[in-house]
Amino acid sequence: MNQTIRQSQAILQGLRLQTSQATNEMYQRIGRDEPIRILNYTVVPHGGITVEVVERSSGSVKGEPFSHYNDCQFAASHKPAKAFARSLLRWTTGSALLLLLFAYFGAGN
Repeated sequence: MNQTIRQSQAILQGLRLQTSQATNEMYQRIGRDEPIRILNYTVVPHGGITVEVVERSSGSVKGEPFSHYNDCQFAASHKPAKAFARSLLRWTTGSALLLLLFAYFGAGN
């Protein structure tokens, strides 16, 4: 392997380690347990460039992308419900602020 690739991998591994240590220290300082991170999907390689994406909770196969680009598109299209709830909350808040703005200026005339 190229020396620059090894160096960049070592740097990234060091940064990942520092990030996890900082997260652990933060949770210890505030006196809470660190939340358990559960992965939603498991990627099962089938040889070559084919992989199979399996949902962990149900065990059902969600897709079989054939390239890195397709893998990324597939993962982006299956966002968890939390992301949907966040976007819905933003739209609701924006609509409420817009209605308040209209009511404020409408009452002034």
